[in-house]
Amino acid sequence: MFENTSTLIALKNTLTVSTTVAMLSTLLAVPLAWLLTRTDFSKKEVWRSRLCLPYMIPSYISAIGWILLANPQSGFLNKIAGHAWINIYSFWGLVWVEVSFLFTFVLLTCLTSLEKMDPTFEEAARVSGASPRKVFFSITIPLLKNSIFSGFILSFLATAASFGVPALIGNPGRVLVLTTQIYTYQKMGTQNGIYLALQLSSLLASFAILLTFASFYLNKKTASAELTGKSQKPSLIELGKFQILAKVLVSFFWFLVFILPLTAIGISAFSEVQGIISFNNLSLNNFYRVFFETNETARSVYNSFLTAAVTATICALLAIILAFIQVKTKIKGRGLIEIISSIPYALPGTSLAIVLLILFNQSLAGTIFLILLAYTLKYFSLSLKTSLDGFRQVDSTLVEAARMSGANFLKSFKDIYLPLLIPSIIAGWFLTFTPLISELTMTQLLTGPGLETIGTLIFQLQEYSDIGGGGAAVLSLSVVLIILIINFTIKKLTHQKYGI
Repeated sequence: MFENTSTLIALKNTLTVSTTVAMLSTLLAVPLAWLLTRTDFSKKEVWRSRLCLPYMIPSYISAIGWILLANPQSGFLNKIAGHAWINIYSFWGLVWVEVSFLFTFVLLTCLTSLEKMDPTFEEAARVSGASPRKVFFSITIPLLKNSIFSGFILSFLATAASFGVPALIGNPGRVLVLTTQIYTYQKMGTQNGIYLALQLSSLLASFAILLTFASFYLNKKTASAELTGKSQKPSLIELGKFQILAKVLVSFFWFLVFILPLTAIGISAFSEVQGIISFNNLSLNNFYRVFFETNETARSVYNSFLTAAVTATICALLAIILAFIQVKTKIKGRGLIEIISSIPYALPGTSLAIVLLILFNQSLAGTIFLILLAYTLKYFSLSLKTSLDGFRQVDSTLVEAARMSGANFLKSFKDIYLPLLIPSIIAGWFLTFTPLISELTMTQLLTGPGLETIGTLIFQLQEYSDIGGGGAAVLSLSVVLIILIINFTIKKLTHQKYGI
């Protein structure tokens, strides 16, 4: 494996890109988390939601937005400047697009830890005359180090497992990584190609499992340190004259990572002629062509919603059973359920897909059942987590009272557990359904004739099959709107407990 020059280049690029993305994501996210939890930054809850929105958008859609903005030949920014001053098809272009949504992994990890952290040490340092800067570097960062490193690992793994962004941006820029190399080998269609793809998948999976367990260990240590809880709310640092500067910088950053690429996608979707920014160029022709004249669209929408809905339902039902076993029974080994279910989620989608292709090559390859199996294995842990949260909040005395009143197990489950679990079940269903309607990494490897999904169709339109242009932007914009609507629905149904 390591005698192959392409493999060595892909391995080197994967490690370099992943490390760079993780470092930049950490450098951006940690100050943002501190700003949102330790200062009087105005409208913090609103900005927390805004800054976490990129977490919800599929990474390849962000890549399409930046291709429209910074393509050296026809990118909007380059056309406005009058020359190709930005080339998105480069190492730093790939890094920037990955960072623009993966910083949220570190941000969410650090926000959670800072909110749970006992602020006593920080308060003591301030009382002793330490400046906010000294408190941040001498107290906050050391206390936060496990969470920071855990977020670093998560962003590193997500970059290493990413397929859509490297395929759309890295390949044209000749930045070959392991996931795109695996895809290339698999598409060779030969036994040797599958064998090489399996080797690279095993290497990528080994990285993922090792680093995932390291992340679990760090999260466990962090949780143990937070068991005592906060003795008081932290006193907030007054930004004073820096309030406006902080708001401008945060607003500009959010504009760059979220508003700007989505604006480019919107302009492309409504542009009759691609690359021209003009009111006279706006029309609905691309929408009509994609939704009413492109045969694959209806089939891809049907396949995406069908597979996502079936998978979410299967995961929800399995999660209820297994979560009950783990939380409400004394069966030996029940604690392993959550750990085992998290392993497929931690595995890169390409690795999981290759393993399934080899295991079921003769029976399920190229069928919707293999896609459903891959989706269920990969995303089951999302449903399980919400069901575990739900069961842990149900006091066992309620069930005991019902049984003492003569209710059997099924009746007590139906009358006690189920009504209290409904918000968690709904949240788990939507949390599983949402990423699946636009899933690309596994589907691109597992799909067969007639099994196009929204994700694979967007990839196909962006890469080679949309001569007029704008088709990928139309579907990308539709996906973003669907995701935002689902997120709003989850927040309403669960009273802000789940969702961004």
